[in-house]
Amino acid sequence: MVRKETILAVDQNEDVLNLYRHHAEEQGYKTIFACSAEEALTMLEQVTVDLVISEVLLPELDGYELCRQLKANPKTSNIPFVFVSEMTELEELIVGYSLGADEYITKPINYEQFILKIQHILKVNKKNEEVQQQLDNYYKTAMQAMTYSSEIGIILEFYKVCISARSFRELANYIFMSTKQLDLKCSFQVYGLDGTPVGFAEQGVLPPLESEIMLLAKKQSRFIDFGVRTIISYKNFSLLIKNMPISDTDKYGRLKDILGTLCDAISSRVDFILANDSLMEKQQVVERVSVTIMDVDSSFEKLQKQNVAAIEDMMEELDEALLILGLTEHQEENILDIARNCLDKTNKAFYQGIEIKTRLEELHQELLAVLD
Repeated sequence: MVRKETILAVDQNEDVLNLYRHHAEEQGYKTIFACSAEEALTMLEQVTVDLVISEVLLPELDGYELCRQLKANPKTSNIPFVFVSEMTELEELIVGYSLGADEYITKPINYEQFILKIQHILKVNKKNEEVQQQLDNYYKTAMQAMTYSSEIGIILEFYKVCISARSFRELANYIFMSTKQLDLKCSFQVYGLDGTPVGFAEQGVLPPLESEIMLLAKKQSRFIDFGVRTIISYKNFSLLIKNMPISDTDKYGRLKDILGTLCDAISSRVDFILANDSLMEKQQVVERVSVTIMDVDSSFEKLQKQNVAAIEDMMEELDEALLILGLTEHQEENILDIARNCLDKTNKAFYQGIEIKTRLEELHQELLAVLD
């Protein structure tokens, strides 16, 4: 059902008020009446009207004062106001206009023109309200667009710096910088390859209780709200937001979307850092093995030289000893056979050692290739 537009008529003459009723209601308007400005002000506190028509000359407060008070009140300032008076001097018209009146009708009233003016005023006012509503909607949309643009900028900037993070501490700093721009306070916790948590706070050390809560929440769902706090849990990290605007549904929903987007980037970077740390650990192992191989190779070569030198010294000393001992030729030959047999075994071991050394060198080169 379409609401009838309501007109408040203010005049101390009841005959005039009855004429207003007759002509206004004939056009489908609803009418209410007041005999004084004070009564009109009281009525306007209780009912909503679409137009006020008032005689200028009223007892106590005149029509000008009524108009001034209505226009000064934010609740009634947009209600169209029409003065009715026998006064037609320019000064009176200027006073009415300066107070914010929309029309000035002179007596005696031509009710045909009166109705046309009323219709025009109500039509214009309705159009103005529609335009204002459109402007309010445009403003709201523009402000939302600016907000979204700003938030998208935060996301893009985070993606830009996130890929440069080489450590969890550096990544945490980038997270805190971005959430601060969103007016959010948070803590960040990463889980290593063995599941060990490593926590970061915006200021100081992550409290043990926060660390434990994030660890337990990780076993439940992706988003957990409690009070004004929200925990976002991924496989490799958790993010605790300490001041989520739970009561502001629109802002809360928008921030959840933004944080979800940021967390996707965080997850990828955490995986990279974990993989990089794992690779560095492997590289360190390879380096240690490589150094050990080089040490073994060097020691083995030194040992081979010492063995050869010892055999050569033994043979020289044996020749000298045989000359002194005065053994028979057969005895000397037996002793030399023993020495030669020992020398053959030593040579065989020497060449086997060379093969081992060659393999160690090949292995060393393979490790160097892995490091590169």
